[in-house]
Amino acid sequence: MPVITRGLRRPGPTRRSVRGQALAEFALVAPIFFLMVFFVVQIGIIFAAQNGLVDGVRNAARRAATYRINDQSFDPTVWGSICNTIGTELDAQLGDKRTGIVGFSMASRSRTIAYEWQQNPGGGDYFLVAHVSATYRNPLYVPLVSFFLDATDGTIDDRIALSASEKMRIENPGLAPSPLPSIPPCP
Repeated sequence: MPVITRGLRRPGPTRRSVRGQALAEFALVAPIFFLMVFFVVQIGIIFAAQNGLVDGVRNAARRAATYRINDQSFDPTVWGSICNTIGTELDAQLGDKRTGIVGFSMASRSRTIAYEWQQNPGGGDYFLVAHVSATYRNPLYVPLVSFFLDATDGTIDDRIALSASEKMRIENPGLAPSPLPSIPPCP
């Protein structure tokens, strides 16, 4: 006698009941995944800008350390020329396409160039130290990620403050401790 199996169903899930599950899982996981990817990209851009800032400040301090400072150097015209040359070097280094900051804008940069007297540890004479520092307000490009990173520097302006500072000794002959010339600030 033949068995009729036409109307009977097999127990267990059918193909129709699992359809669309991958789409629901993707909808739950994709936003978190893409947020993490964009976060890594934004952090990479910030690290690259910090490296460019440190490199530019270091090279400007090296340039500042090459000047031989004497009494004639403190003449306002000579001193202004020295400060302008160092400032130009800093801006050129920060704007360099290879080692500088991507999308560098001088409006987002503040700098300080100064020379300081310090006493020689081995004796009573004095020497000069060139001190170059800069702060750059680097833009945050990824909107959702910038929501988390923007307030880390104390202001909410879609930028993050990066800073670098470098000091280098000027290898002048030692200067006697008699009245040391005052050093005018760099503009």
